[in-house]
Amino acid sequence: MARSVNMLRLRTNFWFLPVFYGGVALLLAIGTLLLDHYIMSRKVETLIPSIFLSDIDLAQTILSSIASSLLTMTTITFSTILVVLTTYLSQFSPRALQNFITDHATQRVLGIFTAGFIYSIILLLFLKETKEEQLFLVPFFAVAIAILCLIVFVFFIQHVTTWIQVSNLLHNITVETLECMEELFNDSDNSTHDAPWDDWESKEITTKEPITIMSDKPGYVQYIDIDALVKIAYETDCIVRVERQQGDYINEHTPMLSIWGSGEKIEKESFRSLITVSIARAPLEDVEFGIRKVTEIGVRALSPGINDPSTAVHCIEQLGTLLSKLTSMKGIKPFFNDTNRNLRVIVKTPDFFSYLDIAFSPIIRYGKMDFDVIHSVLDVLKLISDHSPPFRKEAIWKYTLHTIESIKEEKYLQLERERLNTNIKDLCYSLGYGKDIERLKLK
Repeated sequence: MARSVNMLRLRTNFWFLPVFYGGVALLLAIGTLLLDHYIMSRKVETLIPSIFLSDIDLAQTILSSIASSLLTMTTITFSTILVVLTTYLSQFSPRALQNFITDHATQRVLGIFTAGFIYSIILLLFLKETKEEQLFLVPFFAVAIAILCLIVFVFFIQHVTTWIQVSNLLHNITVETLECMEELFNDSDNSTHDAPWDDWESKEITTKEPITIMSDKPGYVQYIDIDALVKIAYETDCIVRVERQQGDYINEHTPMLSIWGSGEKIEKESFRSLITVSIARAPLEDVEFGIRKVTEIGVRALSPGINDPSTAVHCIEQLGTLLSKLTSMKGIKPFFNDTNRNLRVIVKTPDFFSYLDIAFSPIIRYGKMDFDVIHSVLDVLKLISDHSPPFRKEAIWKYTLHTIESIKEEKYLQLERERLNTNIKDLCYSLGYGKDIERLKLK
């Protein structure tokens, strides 16, 4: 169902790809040196055009120039990244930094520059003066890599100018969150959630005191290895309830797991190790975190220092895309059985109203005086309602009442009130509450 925690950590580490490319460059440098030695020792340089060959002085000059140039380009690239990060911190959201840092294009650019520098400096180290006049082929490979680095540098400038645009940032966050939904959630049409009360084990939960496993450090719940929990619960013949959701902040001695079993075979550390706690929330496999990032950008756009309601409206539209997709899904399975269909793991799952509240409440709180913002929220709620199965509409209706209550006391112009009342009317009909239109209209 989910990636392993090790793969998650590798993807979120900024150094992984540069180190990998650096290692490849080291091997490539050794390989090309051996190839050069093999070709020249066989006296077949006459088969190679002389333009590709260099003597020792020219070879050292080329390699030293390439190495210093690539080091300069790498420095400029790091400076550009710092400018982008400063922009993200001041105008968008500190949480949005992770999207740029973990972007593979950014990591590959630094990786290629690092590889080019390492390649050139290793060749420069191993090229030695010889008594007889000797020609070398390896400077040609270094020049080819330098040209590749220059192309990559131009690509990086274009990449940064694209990423720094808020519309592209929001699109990337939305696409990443949609991919996370596809991976974690099951479509409501082809997924049936098993209920624990259909299994005999549920009686144990109401009649026995559980063994509680506490956290041993503070931080955010970054990853819960459900498959491993099911396996270890099967091996120890117990039932596990996960007391925290992914993304929750916990302190030391916060209950993380409740276990019903004999207690004789249970090793607390084995269970505790299956929940990863980190000082920061993971940018992957956390739908709520993706929604919060879009919401935070919208709230930041409504601040007096930025005052950009158009960006806030764009954020609301992206939230509509996310929640329209989410409403058609069943959600994370709350119960997990072993191969014998015996209940083994119970997890807490957020309801759809919670996602609506996380997405829109901060924006409504700070933007309810702006007609365009409220108009967009009501319009998006109707869009979500149109995509919702019947069992979701009650949560949307509940949130609709909350939204209208939030804006009741605001002073809108006559034309604005008429347009908002039209939104409310359309939303009520979509939810099946047409009889409540008159009492909800703004006066």
